[in-house]
Amino acid sequence: MKIRVHGAMCIASGNCSLTAPRSFQNRAENGGFAELLQEEPAPGDEQAALEAEYLCPSGAIQIDKHRIPAPGTGSDQHGEQPGS
Repeated sequence: MKIRVHGAMCIASGNCSLTAPRSFQNRAENGGFAELLQEEPAPGDEQAALEAEYLCPSGAIQIDKHRIPAPGTGSDQHGEQPGS
């Protein structure tokens, strides 16, 4: 799982840091806009990060939950071809 924050979309609602404080913070020094603390959350923090993505009113948080194919193989870690 990998988290991205699109800063240009953030409206500084603070939902992310309230929901997943180990993954996000909203500091007054930067106008309250979301700052990513951990790009790849620990297993115990994944659910909170997913909730923060869902609760973000501007859609600034994007979490990639998909398996990435191994380089040069065209398949994921389980040998499945993309789109199968």
